[in-house]
Amino acid sequence: MDDTTMQDSSAAPLFDNVTFCIIPTSLEQDRIQQLTEEIENAGGKIMPFDVSKGRMEQIESVAYIVSTTTDFPDYYRALDLMIHIVKPKFIEDCLKVSKVKNPRSYNPDPALFMTDVVAVCGDLPEGDQDAIAGGIIAMGGQYSTGLTKATTHLFALSMDDSRCKLAVDKKLPLKIVLPHWFDDCLKVGRRIHERPYILPEPEILNHDVNTVPTTNTSSNIHGATNPEPTHDPSTPLAHSENPRAIKAFSNKKIKLGDDLNINARLKGTIIDLIEAGGGSMTRDINDADIYICSYRDGQDYVKASQKKIDVGNLSWLYFLITHTEWTNPMRRMLHYPRPRHGIPGFENFKMSISGYTGEARVFLENLIKASGAEFTKTFRQDNTHLIAAHKNSEKCDAASEWDVNIVNHLWIEESYARCKNLALTDTRYTHFPPRTNMGEVLGSTEIDPAAVERMFFPTKPRSSKAAHSKTQPGDVPASSMAAKPGKRTKPGDEVATPVANRQFGGKENETPGTTGSRGAKDRALSKLHESAEDIAKFEKEMKRKGGVTHGGRRPKDDEVEKKSRKERDSTASKRSIDEVDGANDGGTTEEDEVAEPAKKNKKARKEKLVPIQYRMLMSKDERWLGHPDKQSKDQARMRELGVFITDNYKNIDLLVAPKVVRTEKFVAALACGPTLLSTEFLDYALKHGKIPPLEKFPLDVSEYEKEHKIKMADSIVRAKQNKHRLLKNWTIFCSNNVRGGFETFQKIIVANGGVCQAWTNRTTKLTAAKRKIDALPEEVSQNLIEDEGDVLYLISESKKSETSLWKSFRKMAEQHDMIPRIVSTEWLLNVAIAQKMIWKEEWELKEENVK
Repeated sequence: MDDTTMQDSSAAPLFDNVTFCIIPTSLEQDRIQQLTEEIENAGGKIMPFDVSKGRMEQIESVAYIVSTTTDFPDYYRALDLMIHIVKPKFIEDCLKVSKVKNPRSYNPDPALFMTDVVAVCGDLPEGDQDAIAGGIIAMGGQYSTGLTKATTHLFALSMDDSRCKLAVDKKLPLKIVLPHWFDDCLKVGRRIHERPYILPEPEILNHDVNTVPTTNTSSNIHGATNPEPTHDPSTPLAHSENPRAIKAFSNKKIKLGDDLNINARLKGTIIDLIEAGGGSMTRDINDADIYICSYRDGQDYVKASQKKIDVGNLSWLYFLITHTEWTNPMRRMLHYPRPRHGIPGFENFKMSISGYTGEARVFLENLIKASGAEFTKTFRQDNTHLIAAHKNSEKCDAASEWDVNIVNHLWIEESYARCKNLALTDTRYTHFPPRTNMGEVLGSTEIDPAAVERMFFPTKPRSSKAAHSKTQPGDVPASSMAAKPGKRTKPGDEVATPVANRQFGGKENETPGTTGSRGAKDRALSKLHESAEDIAKFEKEMKRKGGVTHGGRRPKDDEVEKKSRKERDSTASKRSIDEVDGANDGGTTEEDEVAEPAKKNKKARKEKLVPIQYRMLMSKDERWLGHPDKQSKDQARMRELGVFITDNYKNIDLLVAPKVVRTEKFVAALACGPTLLSTEFLDYALKHGKIPPLEKFPLDVSEYEKEHKIKMADSIVRAKQNKHRLLKNWTIFCSNNVRGGFETFQKIIVANGGVCQAWTNRTTKLTAAKRKIDALPEEVSQNLIEDEGDVLYLISESKKSETSLWKSFRKMAEQHDMIPRIVSTEWLLNVAIAQKMIWKEEWELKEENVK
């Protein structure tokens, strides 16, 4: 990181004749006094900040603004004047090294999400180190080549790294994280929590599929979840007032808009609270310092916005009354007036939510409605988007099956902030970091003032002719309109009321132009936006039989498609079930509400698609080998009968095979306790077009039962008792060289609730512990009669090349007071098929038996 200096002479004071202004928000009086003395002792000057006014009178003469936040009235003005905004630590670090540091690394702007990060890399490839260094610096952080007391993050792959050992020995207060943390932060454009990436036991390397990321409510949405509060404002407590904070209403005049839905009693209460805070009311927008309204339209809104006074909604006003401190209404999305007709294009969207709870869920519900889209509590196949905090949910599984867009909340936040429908091709909107709940960064997006200005109150008014051709009567209260419905606006009117883009005849109105230097880019983007509908139609035609040239659309086709869509919509709205598969006995929670899929077919049909009755997995059936078209048709026919054929062995009802086979899918799927059927079941269903009684085509298990002394019917009963938890709390080690591959046995172990770790003859920290035999039924399977509780298993092969692993494994187990047992793959296969803990001496591997 390059530092800059401001003095040619080393004898001159560090801040010689440099003017600072300290924003007192969130700073103690003692800290302010300390900063003032340090700046003045270094030759700098202090411009006092008037808390009662909340603004800097002579901001042009200020070189540095010292603030812990960007939430002060003159922030955007300071950016226009290119004034450096730095955190208080900037002063401390400059004085420590006797030179002026790069102010970018101390910027409180939340967009620079790596601020406060001082990173060092361990023994990583040189290219990775360069990428991390560049990214950290670009996002406002600092990068160092050596460990210091100021280091906050050390990137390494394991604790064996020499720098990790040094940091531990010196007890440095830093976090040792995997480089994956940096990658995921860049992918979502936010700083996510380091918890899942911290060594020596990072959660992201734990393959327990049942783990759901913990929910942490973001502080960014407190007091800003609903644009229309349903309660009266709360009176602030006397001791809660901060004497150093910027006063919300001191010496300010407030005007309430005519579009606020408040009664006389509530209006009187609000006025009393404002006057108690030092403010006053006005009816003239030209005299107002603050304007409160619900929507981004009307003469008063446009005039107030163009005057650059504070414009917020009722929720923001309540926030000011409660906290008595000024905050930027654009900082929290639902504190700013919403567009009356939503975001262009969002009126065609239907959205649901997954993984967000409490305040986060309320915030997203209201944001969806404010954007103009339809919110549905129950997730159906006709939904266009599912906004998810993570992908470990039933709704996400259903969305993947139904081909519904799965996005994180950043997409709708940034679309709303920038007043446009952003493309889902940006990977930031579809990336879900493992073990991270995206709700922790909810509400971190701020309204884009430039985008709002272009759309709703351009500096250069539209021509009268254009404005009238696009204005619809009755959209805005007459008291707040520049012209009454049905009358033309006079050419001499001072302010024209722009109207948000609407669609007429399938085309969108043009977006207001800008006066900036980016006009060409904006016009190009606008042109592309206008062509989006034609592009979508072209791509759809390309999928038609014969393509665009020979499969051309005819007016009759349009009528049929519209009729088909109408019929599908009417039936889809009536289809709703409690859960996707209906497997649970209990009721569903709000999060788990998922509707049954609607029928998707090219021909319009009145009958409903049969709900999924069975989920079926097939193993060792080769009828479709080399015939993908036949496979697709047969699977579609079975789906119409209510049978969904899947390869997901984690959730099935039927298991079809020619006989009992010991494949990865068959053995792992037994943990579901499925009904075992022969392939003749599928033959009958496809031939007769109906599902036969299951008991008519049972799987022939007699040969397997006779050979292995295992009764399969009992295994299925035990599997249902176990509920995927036969190996819960088990850590089983496996060699990478076992026949069938490490991944095969890892999936079988995980399917039964256990954890599988590769044993490579390297010292590792044991994550397993002695198992309790008397565990509660709901905690762990009780089919563990033969489990000693203190045995640690290693799955290996009877080969000389494997014996070198056994000695170190035994030593590691004994160090943890456990009994080592090295076994062949037969042990795990028999345990998983029997669905209970069994043991035979012949499965144990010993050096003397290796040939």
